[in-house]
Amino acid sequence: MNAEIADPKALDALNEKNGAVSEAEEELILRFKKPYSFEGQSYTEVDLSGLEEISAADLCRVAKFVKKETGADPIPEMSMPYAIQMAVRVTGKPIEFFQRLPAREAIKLKNLVAGFLYGGDGEE
Repeated sequence: MNAEIADPKALDALNEKNGAVSEAEEELILRFKKPYSFEGQSYTEVDLSGLEEISAADLCRVAKFVKKETGADPIPEMSMPYAIQMAVRVTGKPIEFFQRLPAREAIKLKNLVAGFLYGGDGEE
């Protein structure tokens, strides 16, 4: 017998209990079109769900670092260096991992980070 769960929080709790990945977490996984090799290891995806835990102080630190490295940037969170620094911060992978991504994958990374920061869920 299937019971409907009307409360979205109850459904999220049930999914978490059963090990299901939430839709929001799923959106923060960068999937590569083809396997990407870095330091002898092959990757098909990178989990950026750590973006959920980023604070305003982290955003400021990354913006300051990017400005120091690249000069003035009117919208730093829309830049490739910013996306790379955010990815480094939330994954713990070395900067070279992201700097060596194929161009299409790097653009997907930038769009994922900017989309997360600007997309939100209507609670702006």
